[in-house]
Amino acid sequence: MPNDLNDLEAKIAQFKSGKASVVKRESDKLKDAENVNNGIRAGAELVVTIGAGVLIGYGLDSWLGTKPVFLIIFLLAGVFAGFFNIYRITQNIGSSVGYASLQKTEKDAKKAPEK
Repeated sequence: MPNDLNDLEAKIAQFKSGKASVVKRESDKLKDAENVNNGIRAGAELVVTIGAGVLIGYGLDSWLGTKPVFLIIFLLAGVFAGFFNIYRITQNIGSSVGYASLQKTEKDAKKAPEK
């Protein structure tokens, strides 16, 4: 009888350790998907802001007849805006008020929110 109990305990321990590894793998997959999403978003933000800066600068230069001046100014502004957006993405800083502080707070369903 004691051997049966020991076997059962060993099987339970083996099951629990296998279940924990499955949960960890699922968590890792979610983190990887979130990182890929942030990377694609950061790349798109950089390309779009630089492209918008170039188009605005080229349009102003064509309209005003000043060839490289506004193109260079808005190209640099687009690069700055693109890298600033990447910084915001990597630091979890959203555009709404209090977004970053919500991401940093610990979630606990057993406590009421502090006022």
